[in-house]
Amino acid sequence: MWIPTRALAALCLLLGPCAGVSAESAFSLGRGVNLVGNHGYYARSTTWATPTGMDYYLGKGMRVFRIVVAWEWIQPKLDGDLDPTVLAALRTEIDHLTAAGAHPIIDIHNFGRRNLTFGTSRDENVIIGESPRVPASAFADLWSRLGTAFKANPAVIFNLMNEPYDQDGPTLVATYNTTIKAVRATGATNTIMVDGNGFSGGWSWGKGGAASNAVLMLKVEDPADRLIFDVHQYLDDWGAGKKTSCNAGTGASSLVGVTDWARTHRKRLFLGEFSSGRNAACDVELKALLAFLGANTDVWTGYAWWGVYAGQAGYNTPDAGFWYTIDPGGGDAQDFSGATPDDPRMTLLLAGPK
Repeated sequence: MWIPTRALAALCLLLGPCAGVSAESAFSLGRGVNLVGNHGYYARSTTWATPTGMDYYLGKGMRVFRIVVAWEWIQPKLDGDLDPTVLAALRTEIDHLTAAGAHPIIDIHNFGRRNLTFGTSRDENVIIGESPRVPASAFADLWSRLGTAFKANPAVIFNLMNEPYDQDGPTLVATYNTTIKAVRATGATNTIMVDGNGFSGGWSWGKGGAASNAVLMLKVEDPADRLIFDVHQYLDDWGAGKKTSCNAGTGASSLVGVTDWARTHRKRLFLGEFSSGRNAACDVELKALLAFLGANTDVWTGYAWWGVYAGQAGYNTPDAGFWYTIDPGGGDAQDFSGATPDDPRMTLLLAGPK
């Protein structure tokens, strides 16, 4: 049973100290994956996971699926209608997952921006709320429409924005608060996830003083008190996920600070992106990261590997550069028949907390 954080705090005062945030804790979301191919950000085209591909991961016990979607695809015109074709495809994917008991996460994968020249050879990315061309009200309009579309399915989680970066912190918070109010005004009670500034990096959560996520994210408000902070953590240099190598000690140490912050302030966390290369050093760090999450389920609600295609077409052909995928056979030769062995990293994930 989900207990609102405010109510939980009152119980703690009456009954004694609580170990942590028990609202939707103990890995209520569990382990899962990012479905990465359908957002158009890299390939300028949308593809969708197949039932067979999704069933493979459901069969592995994945309980949460972060579905990355480009704002420009699902709402081609600011303050305009949602694209009916994209919305229908998204709903088909979500219905398949929720019918199996999983939590789909709708992730607007725009890094805090709107590309005003999307679909052309020139990108003009404008930060939300920092220009009248892309006001916070336009972003709130998007989520008001998505909230209306999916509020009847409480299993769906709304991840407002993937990895904002180089943004004015107070403006970002104000944009989030405006958008959350718009979602709640639709009557939607779905859980909402928000990412911090600076690509929402766990390793840097407390860096930057008054401009840090540790300070700013405390000002994000949800009238329904169903808020989770989405944190990302890769295991290479700067936690950037650019290399197949992993730095020694990162698995056990990178999330300590943000975990302590969440426990102190009674917040909930979700590891929305992480991955590691296929090598012995990364295996050590991946095991340590999963062990850390399992030891701190009072604040961590789950995690999602970045990322898999699950039957979607790859970004490019061949797509050898997408080394993250744990699809059996790889991104360009996915095989969910059982004839192709699982990726070794899948074995490590299945040994982690669930």
